[in-house]
Amino acid sequence: MGFAQGSMIMNKRMIVLIALVVAVFAVPASAETLEVRGNVVNLYGAQPSDLVWDATNFGAFWYDLDDDLMTEELTILANTLDGTMGTQDREIDENALIYTTHPELQTYELYENEGLIVEGDSPDLEIGYYLEGWMAEKYVAVNGNADKLAKLLVEFEDDDKKTLSTGESWALGGGFTLTANRIDPEGEKVWLSLAKDGKELDNEVVSTGAATPDKNDSVYTYTVDLAGEDDVPLMSCLVDAVFRGTDTNVVQLMYVFLADDEVIEIDTSDTYGIMEVMTASLSQIVLMNDESTLDLDTGRTEHIMGDMYFKTADNDGAGEDGALRFYPYVECTEPGTYEVRGNVVSLSMLQVADIEWNATTFAAFWYDIDDNLMTEDLTILANTLDGTIGTQDREIDENALIYTTHPAYQAYELYENEGMVVEGGSTELESGYYLEGWMAEKYVAVNGNADKLTKLLVEFEDDDKKILYIGKKWNISGGFALELVDIDDVTGDKATLRLSKNGNPLDTTCIDTGGSRQDRVYTYTADIGTEKDIPVFSCYVDAVFKGDVSYVQLMYVFLIDDDVLEIETSDEYGAMEVMTASTSMLVLKNDETTIDLDPGTTEHIMGDMYFKTADDDTAIRFYPFVERTIGGEEPTPPPETIPATDSDHDGVPDVWDADNSTQEGYWVNPQGIGRMPGDMNGDGRLTSVDALMILQATVGKIDL
Repeated sequence: MGFAQGSMIMNKRMIVLIALVVAVFAVPASAETLEVRGNVVNLYGAQPSDLVWDATNFGAFWYDLDDDLMTEELTILANTLDGTMGTQDREIDENALIYTTHPELQTYELYENEGLIVEGDSPDLEIGYYLEGWMAEKYVAVNGNADKLAKLLVEFEDDDKKTLSTGESWALGGGFTLTANRIDPEGEKVWLSLAKDGKELDNEVVSTGAATPDKNDSVYTYTVDLAGEDDVPLMSCLVDAVFRGTDTNVVQLMYVFLADDEVIEIDTSDTYGIMEVMTASLSQIVLMNDESTLDLDTGRTEHIMGDMYFKTADNDGAGEDGALRFYPYVECTEPGTYEVRGNVVSLSMLQVADIEWNATTFAAFWYDIDDNLMTEDLTILANTLDGTIGTQDREIDENALIYTTHPAYQAYELYENEGMVVEGGSTELESGYYLEGWMAEKYVAVNGNADKLTKLLVEFEDDDKKILYIGKKWNISGGFALELVDIDDVTGDKATLRLSKNGNPLDTTCIDTGGSRQDRVYTYTADIGTEKDIPVFSCYVDAVFKGDVSYVQLMYVFLIDDDVLEIETSDEYGAMEVMTASTSMLVLKNDETTIDLDPGTTEHIMGDMYFKTADDDTAIRFYPFVERTIGGEEPTPPPETIPATDSDHDGVPDVWDADNSTQEGYWVNPQGIGRMPGDMNGDGRLTSVDALMILQATVGKIDL
């Protein structure tokens, strides 16, 4: 009976494991993400004052530079935390974390540039609308109510234009479409219709600007009763011109504005993450961690609400500083281009001190929070700018803008977690390598040389693993591929690996896992950038399995590119010239170029780095920024475009199906290739090999 019960327990465990594995395989690959952080906090002692992040020092919060508008604020109350060694207090107590936001009036581009108004329920809403940051996203506060929020879908700038041919429907976003139905024979009026999800909401005949003495007759506005508010302007545009041709008639639109008609209504006691709404009024929203504490333990990421988190340094080990170091950040996942900005500068008088940005104040610069490593610094020298009205000086003179960077030593994950080394040209490079921020990108400084940089392509964390099957190539990155060529037949302890780039073999080696742990480390070195024996690739062979399907499990994979960027004195990058290029540091200045921070301009510094200046004559308000793009995943095709025929009923249409004979009950990958639950090696059978793989995964020997 004992054996039968044990078998039953084992079978149940295997079933659970199989279910977990199937669930893992069924999860789609995560999309690319971007972390936009706020200013870094370093506490070595008590916290005597409030810690406050707003749009000037947290680039994820909504900010209007031109009008200096911001609405969001995140605060940790004074005396909440203590970084003193031995008596550290890392807990944010209940009601000590506060998030506030409120509406701010924003004039319509239509009114600001043309003096024209939209139809609304009040004079305020004829010339503008209310914007509000909410959990680091931009919303419209419906009729100025802080607790009623709708997404702003479209707002044209003054130089944006859209042409529509008659009969053409324009997809505005959010399911809304605008159609130019017809233009009158005189070319003085256009018939517009607005729809959502194919259902018409409104239609109106609008005069063109040239056909009416009152140009406001050329403004089309659609209002709707929304969330208990009357006559909310949802969509507006200016019919700027109409063109009649022999074949096609075209209307030109400007100042298009569109808000969503789906409203978030925020009520007292609503919860978002660990935060609870304490105040939800017309004028403001206040949230606190009313019933939740938040622990900023070392090496932790703690959720606040929405896509907002705190990240804390993992720095309590031997020889580490142990400070209470952390920052808030927002994780962006939506495809698009994001502006990652540094702290905002606002000058209304002479600039008497240097203006400096580093990784703690400019989220685009590379930063390692665990070791507090940063290398980049951007400085405008004192007395360069003057914001005094009447005597403004907006020009950054030659040699007044300075960018510096240098290498910083980083231990390999392999050495830090396992105490093992990689083969290298020096003892120092056996345990670590040098990182360097360069134009807001992360590079490896080859052999620690500041002026020889290459891309870090892959570095596994201590919990990352990769299974490599025999005869299969793993396309790692940058054209590099790794192949498991063979596992010896005698002991099954030796694995032959081959590294290649762009199809050309670079190195083949046999790793013996039967000896010391150090023998399991595979390192490929090469001479790159005139430096000898540089570790280009390394990994740790954690497990080897020889069977019907043979594989190895790899950990601590590290790979740099073998293409080296060599930086030399007098090289030019945008407005900057290299003044110093040594093994220890790089210094660039705007040696022969001035930079004018004129109102409403964006000025290139170098690479993807720019200064953006407010369109405001009364002050010099600006910030540096870098653009980052998220590509996202392939979108799911609309249902009406998916072919109907699916012979094996596996959910993948025949035209996309690589295997039209999938049996019922099998799990299926996106290519339509099926596998029975528990068939871990894909041989179409349930054997002891599958059971062994599951058991090895259970004890952490391999990852599935």
